Amino acid sequence: MYISKFSAFNFRSLKQVVVRFEKGRNVLVGKNNSGKSNIIKGIEILLGEKFPSYINFTDSDFYTYELVDQDTGEIVEKPSDDFYLEVELEGRDFNEALIKTIKKQTAFSQVKNSNCLYTKEKDGSIRINYDFFQSLDEIENRDEVAVLDTFANGAPKKTVWRKPDDLIAFLKSLRKLKLFFCKSRTDDEKSGLGFICIDANGNFWVTHFLSKKLKDSIVTTTVIGALRSQKEDLRIVHYSWFGKLVLGLWNNNKLLVNTDNGKTYEEMIIENSIGIKELVDTIFHKDTSEIRKLLEGAIAHKSISFRFISDSAKELYKNIQLFVNDGIDRPLNEKGTGIQSAIIISLFSLYCNKFHNNSSLLIAEEPELFLHPQARRVISAELDKFLENNEQQPRQLIISTHSIEYLKNVDPLNITRVFKDRETNSSLVKQLDLATSNQISLELKRFLWSNNTELFFADKVVLVEGGEVYLIPSLVDNVRASKQLLDYENISVSRVNGKGSFLTYVKMLQCFEIPFIVLGDMDCFKDEVPKLVTHLGLTDIKELVSQIKAAMAEMPIDYGKVTDRVKNVDKNFDAQLLQIVFEKFQKSEIRQDDEELSKIILYMQSRYTDGDKEESILNKVGKENYIKVHSVLRNNGIFIWSQGDLESCYSLFSKQIEGGKDIKALQLSYLLQEEGRKISDLFINVEEISELVNLIVGAPLDAAPGLVANP
Repeated sequence: MYISKFSAFNFRSLKQVVVRFEKGRNVLVGKNNSGKSNIIKGIEILLGEKFPSYINFTDSDFYTYELVDQDTGEIVEKPSDDFYLEVELEGRDFNEALIKTIKKQTAFSQVKNSNCLYTKEKDGSIRINYDFFQSLDEIENRDEVAVLDTFANGAPKKTVWRKPDDLIAFLKSLRKLKLFFCKSRTDDEKSGLGFICIDANGNFWVTHFLSKKLKDSIVTTTVIGALRSQKEDLRIVHYSWFGKLVLGLWNNNKLLVNTDNGKTYEEMIIENSIGIKELVDTIFHKDTSEIRKLLEGAIAHKSISFRFISDSAKELYKNIQLFVNDGIDRPLNEKGTGIQSAIIISLFSLYCNKFHNNSSLLIAEEPELFLHPQARRVISAELDKFLENNEQQPRQLIISTHSIEYLKNVDPLNITRVFKDRETNSSLVKQLDLATSNQISLELKRFLWSNNTELFFADKVVLVEGGEVYLIPSLVDNVRASKQLLDYENISVSRVNGKGSFLTYVKMLQCFEIPFIVLGDMDCFKDEVPKLVTHLGLTDIKELVSQIKAAMAEMPIDYGKVTDRVKNVDKNFDAQLLQIVFEKFQKSEIRQDDEELSKIILYMQSRYTDGDKEESILNKVGKENYIKVHSVLRNNGIFIWSQGDLESCYSLFSKQIEGGKDIKALQLSYLLQEEGRKISDLFINVEEISELVNLIVGAPLDAAPGLVANP
């Protein structure tokens, strides 16, 4: 079983948030104080070890908004009166053995329809029936509850009581299963925890109460918080997973008999105080070896051991404390938080492997903290092992992070961006939609993982095709007389895998509501710009862009340029395409109707043309219309070099730099950083470069409105 959806209303900064989760690894990204921890806390309240009724809630747990005091005119903070949390669960692998130990029957009532629980307003917001969810003790008296039958005396029957076997069958048959918790701020007695069940016929059922055993039968959850606390995370109490782990390991091995004297190790521990460390080590030796193996490569350590912290003979396992020897043998709580994190993850994995029968959810808050880069990657791999180690047991992982290491090999569909709405100070979440996710090929995902995971953390992304990835930061700093301005503005420059990927990146960034700038050369008018214009709905220039595309298509083919490309077959993508054609020719596999061959030829013909592209375009649409096209495109985040490409802006000195396009761009980026270096030393068309910089970081207050240099 796993969480497929989490919803929160008026909980901390989560005014109204719905997060979709997938199987496997899910990652929350966002700045500090964006609300990631509040999402994790909401899930922990619902599925954590502690029953919600035992949690002490304060005003800070309720979404707070500002309003104007009508008497004084002052702006005051007003906390919401209620909050509501809900998770939707996929899968039906309950811990049936635990459910069968429930002695009391579980009561369900059917509500008339979903509007009795929550309704969608015209503005798209959801209205929660807080009073209903906080009155489960009186649910039979509610108008929202349907009458199922009548008793012999004519009284309405509104409740179905289910024994364990019937309860299991009912839960397994459900179309949807949701766990909710609702809390009032103004009345401590008003709260509700229960199931919302949607049966095969679409009927809605709500439990009157929820026993701890029934709640625990769903998913075993542990949260490793950003502020590691060995005291909190590794409490040896009967209801915590760590307490169950230590008790289970103890019970599995305590009755082992010493062959020398015929006594069990537990008997010897009780009888002896001298040498107690060695005896306890014997009990846990096999399991500490497994923990050491799980930690191999993640942290520097010599040994892991369990020890007694007192000599009480009652419930001996509760006297156990974990020690780590990393050169100095000390309790775990005296070690660094990086070591604590790694060991907690390994211990939870060990618990799931040995003593856990149903679904597991591990939530790791900023697991990169206090770990060096290699250890971060190792812990990331260990988290993957947690997911993969047990094929019989469904497992889910939720991570909040600021580190790109934890986004490697994560499907973009499983990434959630969390950020703040400045007007309401509430958290917003954005994710990929399924349509966009399906357009991201495996090849593009691999390129994204290897080069561009940083973009998920950015406030703005500049998408480039080539050497601009090296040049843009230096150009911005030189024009603005700054240092690392893009970093201060949280702007990333991402190189896409060919200009054909521009549209997919744009769609992805739009889903995450990350502003973007597409920086391309004039060849983008052949295919990419028309697609972007259609996608963005820029109808006022659509016809002009079509004419520009036609003008470029009418230009003659320059086969000399194709020949030059072929010479770099090992380095150049275009030449590699031609190599496919040559291999087919050698194998006598070429046919005139070969679809792949036709696509390559058309691509090459459109890519390598002879003549002045700008002149051809101006002859077709005129200077005024060409300026209009660039103006509209740039106002919508699409910057196309008006006279060709980046290289068309190079000065004579820059063109004489030896090396390929990327090497030249890299060398120029270094030269731009030299003290006293003027941008005009290295570039012409400086006005257009300045306009690009203004588009990226915002125009200075004294700047003129957008210009197009000499189009």
